[in-house]
Amino acid sequence: MIDRRTLLFGAAAAAIAAEAPAMAAETGAANCVWPPPNWQKGGFPSRRWVKILFVHTNERFADIYVDNGVYSMDAVKRFSWAVRDFRANEFHWIEPPLMDLLFILHWKYCKDEIRIFSGYRSPQTNAHIEGAAKNSQHMQGRALDIHLPNMDNDAVARSFQEILKGGVGMYPNKHFTHLDLGNMRRWVG
Repeated sequence: MIDRRTLLFGAAAAAIAAEAPAMAAETGAANCVWPPPNWQKGGFPSRRWVKILFVHTNERFADIYVDNGVYSMDAVKRFSWAVRDFRANEFHWIEPPLMDLLFILHWKYCKDEIRIFSGYRSPQTNAHIEGAAKNSQHMQGRALDIHLPNMDNDAVARSFQEILKGGVGMYPNKHFTHLDLGNMRRWVG
């Protein structure tokens, strides 16, 4: 079994592309093929990118974060800054495999941009968030709360329950999905 720091992609994503385009255009579900045919032939791409909007600050990150199979720590740092604790203006490194999840979301749902509601949270901020776990993965840089525009975000959470061996939370009344790299758990908040 793959350790909890490693993503375990389901059978549909197990055979995944040598090269991905630098940025994908939003094409609509009718044109989506999951997994992409190149991924079935070449495996998970050695060049990966994400494009996000952090909704609380309107900051964007759009860049390649893996090239030739190696994470760019500069890109990971800039991404981590974009999803920082905006209340405390505090930075913490985000675990790079979370960016891999976003990359998969781009492809699986043909979304050009993903909205992030929460990334890193300081312990002080976390203590003031209603319903936040006392040992939240957000405080370790191991969780993201995401929203895909014009999508059923509960369906997104259900599909990730099949491929993510970490935490997946559905928040139907708040319109976001929680994804983390902690122990395997499922919940509705």
